Amino acid sequence: MSNYAPDPLKEQVYTNLQNVTLSTVSANDIQKLTDPTFLQATNQDALLTYNLINQASMRDGQPMPNTQKIVQATYTDNGSNDFFIPGNGEVWMLIGGDTVTSGGTGTINFQLKDEAGTLAMLFIASVNGQEPIGENSTGLRYPIYVSSTNYLVANVTSVVTSVRASLSFIRVR
Repeated sequence: MSNYAPDPLKEQVYTNLQNVTLSTVSANDIQKLTDPTFLQATNQDALLTYNLINQASMRDGQPMPNTQKIVQATYTDNGSNDFFIPGNGEVWMLIGGDTVTSGGTGTINFQLKDEAGTLAMLFIASVNGQEPIGENSTGLRYPIYVSSTNYLVANVTSVVTSVRASLSFIRVR
């Protein structure tokens, strides 16, 4: 490992983010600055700086502190519904969750959907009262990551009154 460090006074990213704290800088802020950067030798200092900023803001692929949240949706009709679409540049990991039905039984097929509209089956939650979603759910394998370009969809079938899905996610980037 080298002791080389870029000159921070020459890195435009610091000028662009000078009024932003590590706790408030968004993935979108970083993405706007890094996307136009070419992978070439003349940008080595910028690439090292971006990496340093991502590490300092805990965007290193590990769970980010204080970012876990529960996404909840209630459905009263059959059909396909976008369930959770993270912001641009964000990556979230599914932890688990449950489904609760009212007035009958049903099924929710959770799928990943990409920008082209292609669907991939993740797992099926058969709803009969209250069902946990975890390692024993049909087809569920960890880890499951979602992003703005590969997000979670709930396909609801056979709902008599309503079904509520509650899934827990933690941000990893």
